[in-house]
Amino acid sequence: MEQGMNIGARPHMLTLEGRTHARLSGVMAVCCFNDQEIVLETSEGEIALLGEQLHIEQLNLEDGQLDVTGEISGIEYNGPVKEKEKRGLFSRRRK
Repeated sequence: MEQGMNIGARPHMLTLEGRTHARLSGVMAVCCFNDQEIVLETSEGEIALLGEQLHIEQLNLEDGQLDVTGEISGIEYNGPVKEKEKRGLFSRRRK
């Protein structure tokens, strides 16, 4: 994603209800997903929801909203990806 994308980006917020429903704001992209992991790019970095039988109930990238249901067992955050790190797999291996 372009570096200027964070300008005017909606703030990130996560609400977890009983470990079975997550509501997120500030979602800019869904990087990958399956029934055990959903990886998202948010206005404040990357986030991964981990669990079983995960399902994206609603996604609205225009508003930055995402609703997920399932058995949520973990949440992992990574900081914002720097422009240098976005160049690809091989550029990271050379360091």
